[in-house]
This record gives sequence, C-alpha cells and structure tokens, in this order.
Amino acid sequence: MTVTSTAQRLRVIGYVRVSTANQGEKGHGLDAQRAALEAYCAERGYELMTVTTDVVGGGRADKMYGRAVAIAAIENGVADALLVRALDRVTRDQEDAAQLFKRAERFGWRLMDTDKADSGDPSQRLLADIRLAVAAEEKRKISERTKEGLAAARSKGVRLGRPAKLRPEVAQRIVAMRTTEGLSAQSIAKRLTAEGIPTPGGGASWAHSTVRSVFAREGVA
Repeated sequence: MTVTSTAQRLRVIGYVRVSTANQGEKGHGLDAQRAALEAYCAERGYELMTVTTDVVGGGRADKMYGRAVAIAAIENGVADALLVRALDRVTRDQEDAAQLFKRAERFGWRLMDTDKADSGDPSQRLLADIRLAVAAEEKRKISERTKEGLAAARSKGVRLGRPAKLRPEVAQRIVAMRTTEGLSAQSIAKRLTAEGIPTPGGGASWAHSTVRSVFAREGVA
C-alpha cells in the first residue's frame, strides 16, 4: 500500500457509535471501531484529527450529537473527511443516508468507511446504497424476531423485564390509548402528565420512552 505524501495528506475525523448505553459504558464496540479507524488511517497516511462518539440507536439521527459535531468541524475546515468503521455506524436510515451523501457533496467533504466506501468516488455510491439497504433489512429482521420471541415468551406466562412499578390499570389504559385511539407515545405521555397520573419512578412528568417501554412489555406495536 502506498502511503499518501505529506502534501496530499487527508485530514480525517473519525466517528464511532454503539446502540446501547451498556455498550457505551463498558466500551464494547467503541474501542474496536476506534482501533479500526486508527489502523486504516495509519496504513494510508491519513491524519486522524479526532474521533467523536455516540451511544444511540441508528434510527435516531437527530440524537447523533457526536456525528453532528464531527460534520460541523469538517465543514468549518478542520478536516476533509468523515471516517466510520462501516456505513451503518453513521446511519441505518436510507433517507438520512441520502441526505448525508448530498450534504457531503454540497460542502465538498468525503464520507468514507474502512470497507472502502467513499462518497468522493462515484463508482462506490451504488455499493454504499446496497450496504445501507442490507443493514436496514437486517435491523428490521432483528426487530421482527425480537417481537416474535417476546410474544412467544408471554404466551407461556413468562414475565419479561424488570418488575413493573406501574399499576396494572395504568398499563391497561396506555395500551387502550394506543390500540383504540391510535395515540403516539408522546401524546400518551402528555395526557398522563396533564391528568396527574403518577409515573413509575415518581417523577413529575411522563417520558415518551416510559410509554414505549410499556408498549414493548405489553406487545403493542
């Protein structure tokens, strides 16, 4: 492999992401991704300026603050490219991915991964789209298998998750608001807060994440 000359040295900001807080706290996945970025840059003579991190699901692009910081730095001239271990680390949503590629093209920076995907190389764009489509399908299948497994466990009377601190009648009402009224988790949370229904943790207001956990526990989509 020919190392890039100093005059041509590409300045890179790395980005790593894991999907759960547990992985972030223990470093599972993050260290391996970071090491892969360091090795990739060292092999090619790229300058790895810094590495930003997120601990968030791939479908929550609006919560990827580390990604936003990296892109802002690149667009302010700090670096020339954003490097990830694999494209599904920076996004698993195809619409978001398309916007990300357009942004890179518009502002003149490159989105790359260590599997050789590179937005600066038009011949690699199709490969990138295929990889993201495969990642999205894999995510869908995992979610589907998880729901099927939970449903099977419930049918056998298995109690799932932590012991519920939520009164059964409140859980039933949440389920009804979802299935009968078609309300979103956010709308349900607002209504419960407005009505003064106690939260499981004793907080002043309901969080939509708490409502979603009830959906998951009760098998509601």
